[in-house]
Order: sequence, then C-alpha cells, then structure tokens
Amino acid sequence: MKTNDRTSKLFKEILGWIEAIVFAVMLALLIRGFVFETVYVDGSSMERTLSDGNRLFLYKAGYFFSTPKRGDMIVLQVEEGTIRFLPFIKNINFVKRAIPGLDETDYIKRVIALPGEEVDIRNGNVFINGERLVEPYVEEGITRSGSIKLPQKVEKNKVFVLGDNRQNSRDSREIGLIDLNKIRGKAVFRIWPLNELGSVY
Repeated sequence: MKTNDRTSKLFKEILGWIEAIVFAVMLALLIRGFVFETVYVDGSSMERTLSDGNRLFLYKAGYFFSTPKRGDMIVLQVEEGTIRFLPFIKNINFVKRAIPGLDETDYIKRVIALPGEEVDIRNGNVFINGERLVEPYVEEGITRSGSIKLPQKVEKNKVFVLGDNRQNSRDSREIGLIDLNKIRGKAVFRIWPLNELGSVY
C-alpha cells in the first residue's frame, strides 16, 4: 500500500471518530437540555419529602407540552449563572439549557398555586381561591406568610411555590411568583440513596 493511501485511510478513520464523538456529545446535550438530567438536593427546604444529599431525575420534556400542576416538585432557576469559557454562547438558549453556568442558583420547590388563582396564607394554612389546601406532605398549621403581600392573584405564566419544610424554606413568600420560563423541569424519581430508590410522589 502506498504511503499516500495509508495516510488517506488514517485521515478518514480519524475523521470518522471525530464525527462519532461530536454526534455523541450533541446527543448527550440534547437529552440533558430537553429530556432529563440528574440533580442534587442541597439543603433541608423540602424535608420531609426530600432530604439533603438526595439525587433525583429531573424530567424536562413534559413542560414543553403542558404547564406545571399543583403538587409538582420543580427545579427553578433563581440566579442565572455565567459561562466563563466561550462567554459569547451564553445567549444561545439551547446551550443555557444543556450547560447551566457554574454559579447558577437553582431551588427545588413544590407548585402550590397556578396562573389565575388567588393564594393566601392564614392561621398557618394555605388557601387557594378561599378554600384551604389539603397538604399531606406538611405538618398542619405551621405555614407562615412571608414578606410578600397576601392574598395575591397569580399572574399569567407564573406559579406560586413553597418548600415542604415551611419553617426553613426560601420560596415565593420571599422571592415572589416564579416565571414559567425559569422552571428547569419536574423532579420525578429518586436515584440516591438506594434504599429510597423510586418515585418522589
């Protein structure tokens, strides 16, 4: 075999490997950005449902076709991170969904009130459109109002969220209503610790 032929064959083989790697990376980014990813629970704001150190599957595709439901546990972006390498790509939505900034701040909370509903907190309980919300995941009578004015009507394309650990949660009582476009996905499945493997609902 001539040297030129061997070089050409090697070049084609290397090119094939590069194409396969690029395709695999793009597929992984698509899945992470638009289908699911794993997230880590840091803190106690969702106890007794979720604990510090839990690892969860976050399902993203569902909210492209429907809005969150009451009771959904969602991961929401509170502060947008920065992409220090290649900063020019920070305005590309696909990239931001697949590769959040290193210093991005996300919370995991439970959806309590939906667009168009009026939410209120009184006597330690949550009320939606004047009716007390039954919350089996929270100790009765411990929910306190925060710094926002209540009752409040939830605006279009927003939701009101609370942590299950009502006495130790920074949520809509302080940070206000959450834009739907700030929701990264729905927590659906716990993968760690192994003795708690399964649905989070």
